[in-house]
Amino acid sequence: MPSNTLTKQEQQLLLELASGIVKRRLTAPAIFFLESMKPLSFVGSQAMIFFRPIIQTLWSNPAKYDQITTLLSRRGTIEIFLSYLEKEEQAL
Repeated sequence: MPSNTLTKQEQQLLLELASGIVKRRLTAPAIFFLESMKPLSFVGSQAMIFFRPIIQTLWSNPAKYDQITTLLSRRGTIEIFLSYLEKEEQAL
C-alpha cells in the first residue's frame, strides 16, 4: 500500500506516533515487535477495539485511538509506519 493512499491526516497521525516512539528511544523494540506482528495486524486492531473502554480512561484523545485502530486494520499500514519510524530515527 503506497503512502499516497493515506490521507494527509492519517499520514500526520502516523508521523506523530513514530516521532513519539523515536523520542522515547524505543525504535528498535518497536520495529522488532511490528515486524514480528505484521501477519496479525488485523487481529491486533480488533484487540484494540476490545480494550477500548479501558484505554479510553488513560488515552487523552479517544478519536486518535480510533483512527489508529482503523489504520491498523488496513493491509500495508504497518509497512508505511515502519518506513516513518526509520525516517524519524535517521532524522534524529
